[in-house]
Amino acid sequence: MSIPARYENGVFRPLEEVKGAASGEVYRVFSEEELHGLRDGLAWLKAAERSFEFWDKEEDAVYDNV
Repeated sequence: MSIPARYENGVFRPLEEVKGAASGEVYRVFSEEELHGLRDGLAWLKAAERSFEFWDKEEDAVYDNV
């Protein structure tokens, strides 16, 4: 879940209605810079994924869920 929030008087306050959040659960708030870095990292991982296709062998499938 990702929502914009403002930090006021020691509390992060959501800027929009939060749906689906469970009472008592801990949620992490990321800054725009952190989210940008995460998106960039995921894009690089996706691009590199093809480099490892040689490991996708039927006989090795038993190790896929280890």
